[in-house]
Amino acid sequence: MRGRRDQAIVVGAVLLSAGCGGGPPNPYPQEVVDTFVASCREHSDESVCRCAIDRIQRRYSLDEFKAFEARIKQGEVVKEMIDTVSECVGR
Repeated sequence: MRGRRDQAIVVGAVLLSAGCGGGPPNPYPQEVVDTFVASCREHSDESVCRCAIDRIQRRYSLDEFKAFEARIKQGEVVKEMIDTVSECVGR
């Protein structure tokens, strides 16, 4: 009996860790991620860029991200984006 209980605990722990530590709930298309990282790498290390896009994907839908991009292209400083990625800088 104890062996099955231990197995159930291990399986439960694996399932929980997979759900908690996995990727973003709604990942962006790979092309969007690659374009972001390539553009970001002109100013930062790749690790910072990967951290940034990961945090952005976790917090914002693709439509919200595209709206932020449009605002940035118009020269606006998007505070929401800065707040989201600030912990990535200086890692």
